[in-house]
Amino acid sequence: MSATVVLVHGAWHGSWCWDELVPALEAQGLAVATVDLPSSGPDVTALGDLDADVAAVTAVLDAVAGPKILLGHSYGGLPVTQAATGREDVVHLVYVCAFMLDAGVSLIDAAGGQPVSWWRLSEDGTWMTPDRPEEVFYSDCEPAVAAAAVPRLQPQSLSSCRQPLQAAAWETIPSTYVVADLDPELPRFVQEAMATGRATRVVHIDAGHSPFLSRPGELAAMVAECAEVSAAPARAD
Repeated sequence: MSATVVLVHGAWHGSWCWDELVPALEAQGLAVATVDLPSSGPDVTALGDLDADVAAVTAVLDAVAGPKILLGHSYGGLPVTQAATGREDVVHLVYVCAFMLDAGVSLIDAAGGQPVSWWRLSEDGTWMTPDRPEEVFYSDCEPAVAAAAVPRLQPQSLSSCRQPLQAAAWETIPSTYVVADLDPELPRFVQEAMATGRATRVVHIDAGHSPFLSRPGELAAMVAECAEVSAAPARAD
């Protein structure tokens, strides 16, 4: 049975952000499932934390039969890293310009211990919205694509970024890190630093922070390659 690709979006986004990537993956012969993380949403009184996001990813993994390739973008790397731990059905992890961190580390820890400068915090300090999303997220997207995406962004809970990982699945599951070379949010050297010593494979894409919108076909081909790698029989030494 071929693996199903399970897509986990980043902060402020939703499963809508995969609208271009899903058909590109299906054109590669891959089945796809998506997750909507509860840490992002319109109701700021009901936003979840990292544990809630992990539970959401786990629910989708449990609902999909057979082997899975679990892909996380940006913040989505955190729930991916924790949810896949101990699961034999997750055969490969893919981090797309994503946070690939150690157990015990939070996103804010990785960012230097303080909220990032372009996060616009709510008055009560419990949620945030992004400043300049066109520049930060969609720098290399067509203007019409960026203009359509920005209004769909939702508030993100701060707790999701303060909560440390409890486990790191990349320690036992093969992984590929897709470095977005033109990313203004997570510069190339930051992505490479996270991938070094953690990712099994590192590949590069000539894209900004949202290659699923700016280069969906190229990204889908990279994911298909991951599927081929995960399906290949282990070589005896």
